[in-house]
Amino acid sequence: MTTIYLSIFVLFMAFYSSFSVANSTQPQCEITLGELKWKKRVLIYSASSAKELNNLNTFAQYDRAALSERKLVIIGIVDRQPTIVFGYPHCSTRLDKLVPQDKVTLIGLDGAVKAKYSSFDSDLIYSTIDKMPMRKTELNGY
Repeated sequence: MTTIYLSIFVLFMAFYSSFSVANSTQPQCEITLGELKWKKRVLIYSASSAKELNNLNTFAQYDRAALSERKLVIIGIVDRQPTIVFGYPHCSTRLDKLVPQDKVTLIGLDGAVKAKYSSFDSDLIYSTIDKMPMRKTELNGY
C-alpha cells in the first residue's frame, strides 16, 4: 500500500516539475480576488515553505475532481508571495486588502470570508462548502 502512495507521489512530482518548466517560458500573469468573485470559491493556504506548497499542489492534483466540482481556486502564500496553485492558470495574485492570519481561509463565491482553519482538512473544507446555499443550488442542478 505504501508503495502505491509513493508511486503516486513520485508521478505527481514529476508532472508538477515538467509543468513548472513548461510554464516558466510563458509570460507572467496576475489576477486579483475581485476578478474571481462570482466565478470561483477561493482557498488561501499560508505555507511555511515552498516544499509545503509543493505538497499542497500534489494534493490538489490528486483530488482535482472534488476541487473542480466545488469551483475552488487554491492560492498558496510563501514568504508573503501569493500564487495560484490550483483551479486557474498558475499566476501570481493580489489579495487586495485581505491579509490572512490563519493557516487556511475559505472565501465564498460572493467574495466574503466563509471560514478560517488552523490546519488543512479537506473533508472539513468540503463539508463547509457543501452546506453553503449556493452550493446546494449547484447540486440541485440550477
